[in-house]
Amino acid sequence: MTAKVHRRSGPSDWIKKKLDSFGRPVRYAVDIASGAGRHSFLLSDIASDVTAVDRNLELSNFFRDTHVHFLCIDLERPTWPMEGDLYDIVLVSNYLYRPHLIDIIELVSPGGFLVYETFGNGNERFGKPSNPNFLLKPGELRRSVGDDFVIIEDFFGEVEEPQHAVKSRFFARRAENPIE
Repeated sequence: MTAKVHRRSGPSDWIKKKLDSFGRPVRYAVDIASGAGRHSFLLSDIASDVTAVDRNLELSNFFRDTHVHFLCIDLERPTWPMEGDLYDIVLVSNYLYRPHLIDIIELVSPGGFLVYETFGNGNERFGKPSNPNFLLKPGELRRSVGDDFVIIEDFFGEVEEPQHAVKSRFFARRAENPIE
């Protein structure tokens, strides 16, 4: 079923590798702009409480009779709808809405992880997305997390799989006691 929603794409190999690298189970995880849950269900292998967030209510059918909680929320409304929520893993795939980028980062609990993969500037050469509003700039996530995170991996460049594109891949852990 997820193949139809994601144009026959399965989970990102890079995201799968990052999630496979967790040596311990975690409690709370969220998949931001989850679509039909191709990454939500991977999260459920390592997290006891997984939330999938998307604005398309029809996607809730993909989560029926599963252990993944689906929240139908428009993440692009003017006020941030997830204020005060904290997760051990915040996963974002192929989604960028700059007005709430910092709010998404703030969902990561102390000691928690941010796993973020989306398209970057230059992707317009290969197709969609091509609108600069939906393309990360080089170093943008690194600058956005500031000193509160230990950056484990930060990649920005061309990839060939699953299709030729410019991708930004970012994996970081929030310090236990963030610097204020």
